[in-house]
Amino acid sequence: MVHKPYVESDTVNPQSIYGKSKLAGEMFVRQWVPEHYILRTSWLFGKHGANFVKSMLSLAEQRDRISVVCDQFGSPTYTVDLSEFIVRLLDQKVYGTYHVSNTGSCSWYEFSKEIFKQSAPRPPYSVMDHMGIRLNGLQDLRNWKEALSDYLLNS
Repeated sequence: MVHKPYVESDTVNPQSIYGKSKLAGEMFVRQWVPEHYILRTSWLFGKHGANFVKSMLSLAEQRDRISVVCDQFGSPTYTVDLSEFIVRLLDQKVYGTYHVSNTGSCSWYEFSKEIFKQSAPRPPYSVMDHMGIRLNGLQDLRNWKEALSDYLLNS
């Protein structure tokens, strides 16, 4: 079966209640807001919130083997790139429906392989000596346990 990326004008066919609710939202916006933006995106990853990249890196620390599906394809989207696109879109006032993701596509399996390839290896021991602070008579930071207590109390 030959696949080609969906374009904004393709007929949609939601496969779940979630997808149907998104379509209903789009239809409502189109009906009631003449000058609108509808952005369809996929496979978000970024600094905040849970996402596939964070999950894979966490699993890699916890397990010897990870199983990832290879029969689902999409386009990962970095939230920084998405937000920068939104700012440009708002500045240009070109209303409409847009598919917005980083270019290229992959399976979840290919995405996970690239995550592991690009994530920096971490040394098993990375304790730093504070010699420069001591030699220059500077006050060292407090113990990490005290800092953690402060963080947990004030978060």
